Amino acid sequence: MPVGDRMKVIGRLVRNRNSILLLAIVLGLSVGRPLAGWTEPSVLPLLAVVMTLSALNVTSRELITIKEMPWPVGLSLLLNYLVMGGVILLLAWWLIDDIHLRTGFVVFAAVPPAAGVVSFSYSLGGNLVFSLIGMTAAYLAALFITPGIMALFLGTGYLNTLNLLTILGELILIPIVLSRILIATRLAARIKPWQGTITNWSFFVVIYTIIGLNRQAFFREFDILALIIVIAVVTSFILGLALYNIATFLRVSRETSISMILMGTTKNYGLASGILLTLFGERAALPASVCAVFGILHIVWLGFRFRKDS
Repeated sequence: MPVGDRMKVIGRLVRNRNSILLLAIVLGLSVGRPLAGWTEPSVLPLLAVVMTLSALNVTSRELITIKEMPWPVGLSLLLNYLVMGGVILLLAWWLIDDIHLRTGFVVFAAVPPAAGVVSFSYSLGGNLVFSLIGMTAAYLAALFITPGIMALFLGTGYLNTLNLLTILGELILIPIVLSRILIATRLAARIKPWQGTITNWSFFVVIYTIIGLNRQAFFREFDILALIIVIAVVTSFILGLALYNIATFLRVSRETSISMILMGTTKNYGLASGILLTLFGERAALPASVCAVFGILHIVWLGFRFRKDS
């Protein structure tokens, strides 16, 4: 293959979301520490960058008119917090005895959908308006729902509410405000061509870090790992298949079905890991690390299952 063609192939690979996410998993499992320890301080800032870039896809008009669109708002909250969150908690209480891991699952159930739901919905051919409205509502609701769920299951004495609200403000409220400033100053248009690349490689560092920090658990604690994998598979692949079948039975459009699957099978793995690493320690972040692996694999599979028509 000529050098020029080879460079084009490499260029496509370094911009391809699936390749980047899979590379993060492979490196996290193969390299792990000490590099993951060095990249750990960058997790929260990079998540704030991703959230800011994702919020650029939500217009100020959509933020204002959320209250006028109850269907996507209500369904998104139902799918992500009640359906997916409920399944996570039920399985965790049934299968897991370790208090640190249970804490990890509580936080994982309490966080909103993945920050990339909108971009994933676009690339898969989903209902972009549904995803935009649903994600925005879910993140605004997370300011109240996330601490509420954590307080309910972990207790207020076990939870540093001020630190949690500070993290949620840094990763949800500030990015939304910053995105409005970028749009108002027209800087968003200059960032737009690089938005996908910045988002993908920010995800790369975040995913690599949360997997790398818990690399040893993937190769040592096989009994615990097996139980976490069961929960991860059920809440991604199996729940996604169930939602697809339900949507098909109800004759929901293909586009809306895709958005429903994304809303009901993804969590913000980075946000969950950021909260857990900051407030509860590395072991509590293990469930989010394992679920991140299978969540990413599920999104990659959806990319083949719902390949967007060209």
